[in-house]
Amino acid sequence: MKIENVNLNENIQKALDEMGFENSTQIQQEAIPVILEGKDIIGQSNTGTGKTAAFGIPILEKIDKDLRLPQAIVLLPTRELAVQVANEFRKIGKYMDGIKTVSVYGGADIRDQINKLKNGAQIIVGTPGRIIDLIDRKVIKLSELKVSVLDEADEMLKMGFREDIELILDKVNHTTQTLLFSATIPDGISKIIKKFQNNPVIIKTMREGITAKEVKQSYFLVKHTDKVEALTRIIDTYTPKLTLVFCNTKKSVDDLYDRLIEKGYNCDKIHGDIKQTQRLDTLNKFNNGVIDVLIATDVAARGLDIKEVEAVINYEVPGKEDYYVHRIGRTGRAGREGSSFTLASGKEIKKIENIERYTKKQIRKRSVPTVDKVNEVKQDKFIRNIVDVIEKDGVGENRVLAGKLMEKGYDAETLIAAMIKKLVKFDSSAERDLNDTIPERKKFTRTKGSSRDIGNSVRFHVNLGKKQGIRPGDILGAIAGECDIPGSDIGAIEILENYSFFNASSEHADAILGRMEGSQIKGKDVVVEISKEKKSKSGFGGSSDRGFRHKSQGFRKKY
Repeated sequence: MKIENVNLNENIQKALDEMGFENSTQIQQEAIPVILEGKDIIGQSNTGTGKTAAFGIPILEKIDKDLRLPQAIVLLPTRELAVQVANEFRKIGKYMDGIKTVSVYGGADIRDQINKLKNGAQIIVGTPGRIIDLIDRKVIKLSELKVSVLDEADEMLKMGFREDIELILDKVNHTTQTLLFSATIPDGISKIIKKFQNNPVIIKTMREGITAKEVKQSYFLVKHTDKVEALTRIIDTYTPKLTLVFCNTKKSVDDLYDRLIEKGYNCDKIHGDIKQTQRLDTLNKFNNGVIDVLIATDVAARGLDIKEVEAVINYEVPGKEDYYVHRIGRTGRAGREGSSFTLASGKEIKKIENIERYTKKQIRKRSVPTVDKVNEVKQDKFIRNIVDVIEKDGVGENRVLAGKLMEKGYDAETLIAAMIKKLVKFDSSAERDLNDTIPERKKFTRTKGSSRDIGNSVRFHVNLGKKQGIRPGDILGAIAGECDIPGSDIGAIEILENYSFFNASSEHADAILGRMEGSQIKGKDVVVEISKEKKSKSGFGGSSDRGFRHKSQGFRKKY
């Protein structure tokens, strides 16, 4: 990997060569020299374009290995992304002895993270809430900090981390280099730029349009009851190397996982109810090709850096257009081609039209492959594999076993047919056309779509407020993270002196009441209940407790 007018550290170059970096991406080519000069930057780039290396390489160049204090902090919106970015730093810095990277995030044992930090770490990668906690405990010291990185900044704002970001940057009482990476620059980010950056260089390498041109998009119109069968036919026909399947709910993920396991598919699942350690283990298996199909919810898959996904399949059409963009952005990365397939029932076809308006691209309608087509593909694949074994690997000692089989008196064709039956599972179901029919769709028009507001919402009471140091971002981050709920489905949050209120879509009420039981926010036990207090015109009640019944007065649900 070569960067124009930059001579990389030979140990970094050695690691990059091992990692297979041959050509630098545009964001790397433009950002690395500017960062090495010590300038602040605003990097606008799509996911999958090598952003981590774009800031990771120059940060590693700047680290003083003899100084065992934090010199760079990278803030990210999710635990999974923190782990992956930290791993990328370790890979790039593999041959740089004395440089240590530690990832910190909620949902994991803080004592283990504290021990790792106390052993000395120059690079800290983590989520805002946990980093604040560790700063307050005086475990993370900022006196020698050189570089602050805000990665996926717009996503962090969506999840309510703006106050946390500002609090962290405010705690640095000397000038540092600030690097901000974000696909979009909403108003909140503009304020952070104005307050914390010094004449930043703007580097914009966004792809044309909202969705990547490298992703071939198509959809299939099928009845909901036929979706599993349609999904398996698509996987068997197109045989992608790695397939990421998205569902809208945790229950759908669980149900689909059970169905695919029954059918013999090598798959696994991730969603908010699965323990963090198990999720990370599953992701490692998927990245390494141990499993072929990963089924996930949007929240669990947010921020995942999976480089080899050849196909994204929307088992259910997402309700929000930007979710569709984020989903299919998991394929077609770093210039590779990818495919996205969406299974849409008649009730979901309107969502397809909304997505087309939002992305300003038409999604190609295709027909679900037939049973004959599936079996034809399986036969061709089997023949290719057998020929490859003969021509490349050879049959070796297996000739002896073949001879023993021939001694049984059967002809070669019968023996081969029996082995094929044993080894290959062809689809023996009766041919059935899965393609649904509805009136021809109207051609989409490129008009600006409208954003969806939180509709039928429920108001919740939280037993923590300003006196306990609670901020809106704390509540939003806890609810979104623990309950596997998109931040955009959580409405207004009001922090009062001793308690707080927030609104959330009614479809998530049971999840919030159930999942938050026994949880903590900033180390404090939290109780969330449905509020009985009448809303004011602004959507919240007054500052008194009038009209609210505590759990000692008859509340049945709490957490």
